[in-house]
Amino acid sequence: MEVLLTPERGFCLGVKRAVELAERVAGEVRGSGRGVWTLGSLIHNRRVVQALEALGVRIARSVAELPPGDVLVLPSHGAGPEVVAAAEARGLRIEDATCPLVRKVQAAAKALLADGYQVVVVGQPHHVEVAAVVGWADGRAVVVEDAEQAGTLPMAGRVAVVSQTTQRPERVAAVVDTLRARGAEVRVEPTLCHVTSERQRETRELASKIDVLLVVGGRESANTQKLAEVGREMGRRVYLIEAAHEVEPSWFGKDDRVGIAAGTSTPDWITEEVVVRMKDIEPDITAKQEEGEVQAPEAGQPEGPAAAEDSGPGARVTGTVVKVGDSDALIDIGAKSEAVLPLSEMSRRRVAGPTEAVKLGDTIEAVVIRIDDEGRPVLSRKRVEEEDAWSALEAAHASNATIDAPVTAQVKGGLVADVGTRGFIPASQVGLEFIQDLAPYVGKTLQVKVVEIDRGERRVILSEKKVLEQERGQAKTGLLDGVREGETRTGEVRRVTDYGAFVDIGGVDGLVHVSEMSWKRVADPREVVKEGDKVEVRVLKVDHERGRISLGMKQVKGDPWATVAEQFPVGTVTKGRAVSVADFGVFVELAEGIEGLVHVSQLSDKRIGKPSEVVRVGDELRVKVLKVSPAERRISLSAREGEEEMDRREIKKFLKDANETAAVTIGDLVGDVFKGTDLGDAKDAKPEKRRKEK
Repeated sequence: MEVLLTPERGFCLGVKRAVELAERVAGEVRGSGRGVWTLGSLIHNRRVVQALEALGVRIARSVAELPPGDVLVLPSHGAGPEVVAAAEARGLRIEDATCPLVRKVQAAAKALLADGYQVVVVGQPHHVEVAAVVGWADGRAVVVEDAEQAGTLPMAGRVAVVSQTTQRPERVAAVVDTLRARGAEVRVEPTLCHVTSERQRETRELASKIDVLLVVGGRESANTQKLAEVGREMGRRVYLIEAAHEVEPSWFGKDDRVGIAAGTSTPDWITEEVVVRMKDIEPDITAKQEEGEVQAPEAGQPEGPAAAEDSGPGARVTGTVVKVGDSDALIDIGAKSEAVLPLSEMSRRRVAGPTEAVKLGDTIEAVVIRIDDEGRPVLSRKRVEEEDAWSALEAAHASNATIDAPVTAQVKGGLVADVGTRGFIPASQVGLEFIQDLAPYVGKTLQVKVVEIDRGERRVILSEKKVLEQERGQAKTGLLDGVREGETRTGEVRRVTDYGAFVDIGGVDGLVHVSEMSWKRVADPREVVKEGDKVEVRVLKVDHERGRISLGMKQVKGDPWATVAEQFPVGTVTKGRAVSVADFGVFVELAEGIEGLVHVSQLSDKRIGKPSEVVRVGDELRVKVLKVSPAERRISLSAREGEEEMDRREIKKFLKDANETAAVTIGDLVGDVFKGTDLGDAKDAKPEKRRKEK
């Protein structure tokens, strides 16, 4: 049996963006008490939706049942305007994961309706994407599935055609031709997704080379359904499956060529599971072809350990390896004849030869899978290993135990680990923070917890983050006991956010809120610190119950208001910078952490409507201190009196300088030149006497 795959598989960009957005939001709100919701499935893939549920992304039936303040993620296939309006009215935080192309269809439908066109949508009437597009067209768009339905539409005025993004191009073209044939003036908006169109083309090309087509994806996914349609039109046997365990050996003949195609909402790892499943069942397909010639064992055969009820198909047996050949091993299970253990059933891991899996004298457990044409039980040790592995995983999940997970591969969205079966570790569950490059993890063994398990669907979701969070939580509990409120510590800034900075103070992180960073106003914490900075912090509060520490940086420097009365006594005239302008006045920074208010009435001797008419943030003002209230952390200032005071001081200084200049006489300057010299009349030489005579 030969297996072929289409070249393009995995998420399209729109689906990938939606899944990553949901994972990011779930990580952001974890521990905050807020929920993350979608209305219906985020994407049309049940297994991916279940994986998101394990991360906290839940499905709601309506906006009305969501608590205000929670997060609503709009799905990749879009939502109508009534949903957005209801979410906003409910007080929900909206995160839009709508595919950009779907948003383009919505915008086109709305604009075309406004331009006077009758909007016709080619698509499935009850599909959520189509329903949303109709909503954005004010509910007045008409939906048709094919050209036959288009032929029944009443023609009036201009018609504009848009389509569901996953529609097949030939179907849209047929609808347009029908409308034009009926005399309508038709405008066509190109809204088909080129990715889905390309996958349909690849599937058609693949179908020309195969006998059986497996289409992997959600049964509700429109683009997946279209791939199945392509295969059926090509006359192939088509099976639409969501998971590898759905594949049945009875679907194939040993000489069949099998093709595998996947929808755009199907992650790579699900397709890879199907490929592995095909390799695993190939021996069963060959055996199925041969079983028609096998005779059932005759009645009256000797009973004992080898009785049919003890060693027939499905029985679990224990035996000893008595011979190791080139392609199988013989096992003594106490039956009439020795059992055969084929190479393909020796281990769930791929081995080159029997000697890598078993040795003479080994005792093994296996399950009987069939009786061969010589009457010998054919065993599978691999199935026992898998069964034991599933039992161990279920027990680990139930007890929240930590297990080892050797990482075998990196795939889109995360890592694949060998835990007795295939385990998937989403990228969001590797490490404590998001890790861009997961390649270095391949080949390592991680400590993980089982966060979700479904044996029927052979799905195992693992998390390293849960283990690390638990370890950090245990370490944090011990460290918290050693932290005392009021003490000062040196720490390192680990992360800076819009609301503050997280500082490591010795193995445990505390939050310095933006309001506790500096005595002056801080708009952005990044103005004060950056990651890696060493800072001195004061422990303000230790919350042992919630495991949180509140820190402050400004407290280490001391409160500038403690000496404000000495630094800025009443009557002081100084300069400051306007840091905030309100309708009632201007806040002026006099020194770091010290601000005073200039009331609007104290800004100027002229009448002012609003302070913003004369002052902008950043302006330098000369102000006079009118009142100081350290206990209330208030200073009243006057820019008007500040200028007047400076004017008075400048006038006083000018007059003083002028008076000093007027008192200087010519005699003061040149008197020494004439000292002792007779210049004539004595009265000229004795001015005091002359003044008396007058």
